[in-house]
Parts: sequence; C-alpha cells; structure tokens
Amino acid sequence: MRIQPTAEHALSDLPTRAALHDARAILLDWDGCVMIGERIIPAAQLLIRRHADRIVILSNNSTHIPADFARMLARADAPLPVERIVLAGVEAVNWASRNAVGRLMLFGSTQIKHHARQIGLNLVREEPDAILLTRDARFTYAKLHRAINALRNGARLIVANGDMTHPGAKQQLVPETGALLAALLACVPDADMVTIGKPGPLLFARACAIAGVAPHEAVMIGDNPLTDGKGARDYGITPILIGPHGDVSLEDLVAAEGASPLPPPKTASIRIV
Repeated sequence: MRIQPTAEHALSDLPTRAALHDARAILLDWDGCVMIGERIIPAAQLLIRRHADRIVILSNNSTHIPADFARMLARADAPLPVERIVLAGVEAVNWASRNAVGRLMLFGSTQIKHHARQIGLNLVREEPDAILLTRDARFTYAKLHRAINALRNGARLIVANGDMTHPGAKQQLVPETGALLAALLACVPDADMVTIGKPGPLLFARACAIAGVAPHEAVMIGDNPLTDGKGARDYGITPILIGPHGDVSLEDLVAAEGASPLPPPKTASIRIV
C-alpha cells in the first residue's frame, strides 16, 4: 500500500515539508514518534532509513540507555548509531558526574544505576548530597519516605524529566518521572531542584553538538507542544509537531517525500529488569 498526501495536506504543510527538507539535522522524539509500546511506527522506520545521517533521537526517556534503543532500532530494520541517541536519564547521570555531587541517592532502572556506577558515581541509600530522580517503575512508599527526608535535610534534587506520562500500547498512559516528582514536591515544595530534560536547553544543545549544527539548522519532530514544541523554539530550533497536537502527521511527511511504501511494523522489545 502506498500512502499519498492529500491535496489539502499538500497545500497546508508546505512550510513544514520545506523545513524538513532543508534541515541539516532532524531531531526525533521517541515515545509516540518512533515507538508506541514495543512496536515501531512504520513512518518513523522509513524516515530513519532515509535520513539516518541527519537524525538524532532526542528523548526525555529516563529508563533506558542509548544502547537499548540502538538494539531496538536494529531489530526493526532501522539502524542508528548509538552516538546519535540522546536520552534524558543518561544525560542526568552524566550531569551529576560533571558537577561532582558526591553521595547520590538514585531512583531509576537497573540500566540507569549501572551507567551511574560505571562512570564512578557513589550511590547511597542514606544521607545523600543529591537525589537523582529518573523513571522508577519500582518506586515505593519507602523510597518516597527516604527521598523527602533527604530533601528536607538539604539534598539537592536532580530531575531527569518532568513528563507526567508517555503514550503506551493500546492507547494506555504510562506513568512518567513527573508523576513521581509531583509526590516529592507535594511533601517538600521548596526543594532545590534542577531539571535536565526537555523543554530545558541541555538536551537540545547536546543533540546539536552531536549533529554538528547550529540550532537554526535543525528541526525537532515531536508530539508534545511543551517539551518538543516550546522547548525547541526557545532554543532556536524549528519544531514540527505531529499527532493530536500537531498540524501534520508523520505519515504525511514521509509520504510527501516520495512514493516509497511504508513498511509493515515490527515488534522490537527489550526486557526491563
């Protein structure tokens, strides 16, 4: 089946298509834009195949490390070098290392904790100098108790991303780091806090550096008006919003580039422990 842009889209999305065509770098969000649950979006698969040399995955994901995503894309026949994958969780860990936080209480996945230990961070359960909050699918009342008391005692709070949810399989919502953050701030509203992910500038700067471009030479394809839209615009990057909050679909963008058929979706999963 070949997907052709409608006449209405052919007229209405000309500036968007021109921006995509002219961009030296295409920054591409993950959840809802590349993958939904464990299935790759066919239009994203084709976009990555066509433009791998221009694409940088730029995601507020704080559960995985770039190698996880690289394996998922390889299994979906849309390979991308691991160096072109920028994730909020890993960048938050790297930020903590660069800023010499000392004793660190880290809430997150096995992969995130392993990365933190690999780069020499001192992970502790009590009396931290800082807390690093990433998406922790095993977050508990006991962890909340330890975290809020550490914050009350002066620990700094480093937050990977503020998203409340991300889209999951079967149109379900998946709780995100921001939901855990809301619980912490409900108890300690005046916590000293820094946020690493979008819409802040740190991830956008990292992606542009990897691509070797100035902000005005890049576009950001995403589905979130705040993190992808306003965040990109504030940094000088042209946003292209897709999905319910956008003016164009990823399918329309890809179809407008040519008549290549969209490939069938493939399952590409990785077990989280």
